Amino acid sequence: MTENNIDPLNIKELLSQDEYRIPIYQRNYDWGETESLQLLEDIADYAAMKKDKMYYIGSIVVFARSKGQNEYYEIIDGQQRLTTLTILMNVLSSLEEINQSMVWFKRANFSYEHRKEGDEAIRLLSQGRFSDHPSTASISEVYQILKKNLTNILKSKKINLNDFVDYLLSNVIIMRIPLPRDTELNHYFEIMNSRGEQLEKHEVLKAILMEHLEEDKHYLCLFNDIWEACADMSTYVQMKIKPKLRSLLFSDNWTNLSSDNFDDVLKKYCHINDEDDSNNNESNEGEYISRSLSDLFTDADNNVKYELPNSDKSLEGGNDRFGSIINFSNFLLQVLKVMYHRKEDDYKTDIDAEIRLDDKRLIDIFQIVLQNSSNRRAFVKRYIITLLTIRNLFDSYIIKRENYNGKEGWSLKAPKKYGSKINYIGTFSGVDSEDEISRDIKMLEAMFHVSAPTQIYKHWLNAILYYLYTKKIDQKEIDQKEIDQKEMRTKLYTLACTYMLDRYLCEEKIDFETIIYENNFEASNNTIHWDFIDNGCNVENFIFNFYDYLTWKQDPNKYTNFEFTYRTSVEHFYPQHALEGHPQLDATTGLNDFGNLCLISRGINSKFSNNMPKAKLDNFGRGNGVDELSLKLNEMMDIVRQTQQWSTPEIYDFEKKARTRILDGIVKGSINANIKEV
Repeated sequence: MTENNIDPLNIKELLSQDEYRIPIYQRNYDWGETESLQLLEDIADYAAMKKDKMYYIGSIVVFARSKGQNEYYEIIDGQQRLTTLTILMNVLSSLEEINQSMVWFKRANFSYEHRKEGDEAIRLLSQGRFSDHPSTASISEVYQILKKNLTNILKSKKINLNDFVDYLLSNVIIMRIPLPRDTELNHYFEIMNSRGEQLEKHEVLKAILMEHLEEDKHYLCLFNDIWEACADMSTYVQMKIKPKLRSLLFSDNWTNLSSDNFDDVLKKYCHINDEDDSNNNESNEGEYISRSLSDLFTDADNNVKYELPNSDKSLEGGNDRFGSIINFSNFLLQVLKVMYHRKEDDYKTDIDAEIRLDDKRLIDIFQIVLQNSSNRRAFVKRYIITLLTIRNLFDSYIIKRENYNGKEGWSLKAPKKYGSKINYIGTFSGVDSEDEISRDIKMLEAMFHVSAPTQIYKHWLNAILYYLYTKKIDQKEIDQKEIDQKEMRTKLYTLACTYMLDRYLCEEKIDFETIIYENNFEASNNTIHWDFIDNGCNVENFIFNFYDYLTWKQDPNKYTNFEFTYRTSVEHFYPQHALEGHPQLDATTGLNDFGNLCLISRGINSKFSNNMPKAKLDNFGRGNGVDELSLKLNEMMDIVRQTQQWSTPEIYDFEKKARTRILDGIVKGSINANIKEV
């Protein structure tokens, strides 16, 4: 046991050497789909692209302790990552293809202090079983998420399982940082809670891009003002732009951009700033201090705080009202991907392949594009105005999570200025109320988002942003009528059907970018392979959500309270392990068929899996909680409510009707009406 040295440990060393203990004051394990899949994606990316290099995934902070003859490390910071890696080891150990590579992994080398239920949940994983204790629900859920997605992720990266395991165990490094013996832990926590934030990747990228604008004051100021306004994804971009610049960029009511050309905006921007300089008014507005990369890192070390762009305090905003479905770093890549496909004279296939929708390589990706640009200054100018254009489209046509007057839900709204105040109105309706087509668009976007809620690889979002941007710049007049809502709904629905045919119900998957940029959202495959929906817990979440959308669409008035939420756990309605006295179903009697499967949320996962259908109806299918369930699960519970039965005959009957609904839905949204079934 080392007490003072910082130890770089590979994953095998971390999980096979020494003992760790998670103290009682640490919160329960609470990673979910977003965090666990992000970790898996990151490791798989490096295993595929940089297999000869080490990948550092962060650190764990520990405090050496002893009790009697036993020595162990108390986990101060990093238990979420340690637990997730342990869960991943259990997933890998369960796979027959590689279990010989995992013989060293006998058990978890950490335990919980005074939390027996946590220890039990980790122990059960090695047996392929799950704890039903509510406080450990995340442990079993993440196990199922990782097991369900591992094969598909590795296949998408073109890396085989054994190579991935070898890289994971040997080349993935975590830094173990021990605190000195005389450390006062309370004081350490105070320091940790008050420490300054690290410099983010997009801040470094901003400095890199601005270096190509040279030392032109007006260029730098305009770039900075637009960038900083776009960087705050928590509100609408107009709210973060300085008042005078906003009047140049937007129409009087804020609905349209007045120009999509950087130089046109710059001329007006120079004029108002020169006027300010000569009149000595608002001398600080528009002022930008050019900082090099070296300056940025030095200031970060010294915890220097930069002032935020000025905002118009007379306007009533709503910074805490709206939540974005994507962060700024990943949004920058979304914009780059769209822009790169629209500028044909700069387009190179190999460079396009490098633009991946994952901000882990944000700076590297932009450096590659810059190095291959014929005019870097022109590229930076074009990019910043494209960023603003697409951000404005994103704000108006992509859903946000809205929290207003104690109610939370998905919204599709745009800001509109009335005098000195603004209102948030329906993007298409222009009023507070929501029409049928707008709600349809909102439901489709929410369906896509909750099916893959991670920040990275939001291909559906890239598809819609590309569609919106293409429509926008192809318009002859900037104030021409915006996006046609019927056409947008059709595009979203076509994309959903193509996802089903070309991604989730097919033998040979079509690449997402091929679907978007070559096939114009239209499906290449015309055969449905139903075995992909009869695959137990491995059925894709999107399939369940697509089914729910079709169900909602049949009668929207019947399901007025339904909305897509983060239901991420695939469960069996008739349980895999039936209680004593009940027949045991298996794969030959419908156990793993779509007719017996449902998608549920983390909140009810631990209480759900082992109950019989009647008990599930009693526990979850009555009262206010019914609105939180998926429509498919509600339909299944309705059958139990009416017949008091749920077994093989009911499963097969439900399956038949579900297949018909899915087939009809796909035929309706596909250019090829001759869909085959296998």
